[in-house]
Amino acid sequence: MAAEDVTEERAAELLGAARRVLLGIHRNPDGDAVGSALGLAHVLRGRGAEVVCFFAEGVPAPFRFLVGADRTVDRLPEGPPFDLAVALDCGDPSVLPRSWPDATHYRGLLVLDHHPVRRPFGDWTHRDTAAACVGEVVVRLADRLGHALDRPLAEAVYVSLVTDTGFFRYPSVTPAVFRLAARLLEAGVAPWKLAFLVDENYPAARIEMLSAVLGTLRLTAGGTVATLTVAPGLLEGLGLGNENLEGVINFARGIRGVEASAQLRVNEEGKVRCSLRSRGRVDVAGLARAHGGGGHHNAAGCTLEPPLEAARERIEAAAAAAVAALPPLAPGDDSFFEN
Repeated sequence: MAAEDVTEERAAELLGAARRVLLGIHRNPDGDAVGSALGLAHVLRGRGAEVVCFFAEGVPAPFRFLVGADRTVDRLPEGPPFDLAVALDCGDPSVLPRSWPDATHYRGLLVLDHHPVRRPFGDWTHRDTAAACVGEVVVRLADRLGHALDRPLAEAVYVSLVTDTGFFRYPSVTPAVFRLAARLLEAGVAPWKLAFLVDENYPAARIEMLSAVLGTLRLTAGGTVATLTVAPGLLEGLGLGNENLEGVINFARGIRGVEASAQLRVNEEGKVRCSLRSRGRVDVAGLARAHGGGGHHNAAGCTLEPPLEAARERIEAAAAAAVAALPPLAPGDDSFFEN
């Protein structure tokens, strides 16, 4: 059965009718995945539903203060099939954890997402590419389900919102985003507290990791492409989780003259995970798709075959070609900031 695109109203109906629900998120979970899932779990539990949050890799440390973070599981409990499974912030089935249960464990799969369509999956898909984050979709679904925007939901969605908008810096920020942020603050969100917990509460070992990764910086294509690599075993040796890499790639993108940046590391499966960022003119989602991945115009990712250095060279060449294809930038033209 091909995935059926459904409206927000229909998605709310499916959620409202389910009494036993399985929620899942992608591998290497970020704030949007965690925040949207925990927020939706809070809404559904408030309606009396039994909810299991299946986080195969657990909850990254910066988000463990959120309500419900201590109720996630990394193994599926035994029991009858769920009425509904929901995959949040997943644009493609390949980003789900390998331990994601097959369809015998649920009667239907709903995908809630905001990434451009690449490979639809599940039974129903509600995808809003205009939404700044999936948490924004969750708030609207909560409104339809009659759940008040209380503090636990607001904090979860705020984490979703600030992490996917770079704390209100990215082109996805619109007047609607600030109106949503105002609602969240009115519901009890304390911006400095959450900014501190999410973005300024790292272990000292992260600085050592940051020094090591930034030391791998390489500029190619006349200084328009910047790449970083994470040495195998670096995180483990410092006792750090993958979440500590969040934002490191932005140091490379922030170099004057850089159009595209990449950060590469060897994942648990021995493949090379590549994160891509653009200043605005290069469509890194297109680069990622060409290598089996996907994402947004300015932020995307893909998985490459090892070894690490060869993967780095492939990405550098692809990014250099994308930069070379760009039209000359007229003086004062800053339209690329709209991407």
